[in-house]
Amino acid sequence: MIERKKIRKWFWAWDDQKEEVWLQQMAQKGWALEKYKWFKYTFKAAAPSKMVYRLDYKLGYPERSYFDLFEMDGWHLVSSFGGWYYFCKEDDGTDKLEIFTDAHSRAAKYIHLSNYLLFILAMHVLSFWLPAIINFSQMPFWIEGTVAPLAIIGSFAVYMLRRKAKKLKEVIV
Repeated sequence: MIERKKIRKWFWAWDDQKEEVWLQQMAQKGWALEKYKWFKYTFKAAAPSKMVYRLDYKLGYPERSYFDLFEMDGWHLVSSFGGWYYFCKEDDGTDKLEIFTDAHSRAAKYIHLSNYLLFILAMHVLSFWLPAIINFSQMPFWIEGTVAPLAIIGSFAVYMLRRKAKKLKEVIV
């Protein structure tokens, strides 16, 4: 029987590189990522390895050519959830351990994700707050108590993603 370990851990979207490092450290300890869903990582026992993990974000289900590109470069899709794709490959000592060829394409990932969150925030405001403002009514406390913090966290996430993209673009210049 294969030994498995489940770990709940939170990483922000703009800290995906920290998540990649953590996954690599788990592989070095003999735990290979098997599945990710809702902040829960499922690992299976394996021989300690120098596995490299990379994360990409795509909204919707990408075309087959997207996955073919990774496979041609030796990457294996481990798991996907909520638009995040977890790829891994053995560290072969080459310089082909990145899935993004330059800082501009990496920055585009963060811009794409922040645009999606901005859309969700706009829908959030239009569906919850705009009706209350137009009708001069007050939202019930339980709605304010859940809606306002989500809007604040979402706004913060958009800011941090844009900030990370800006820093990456500054590297280009």
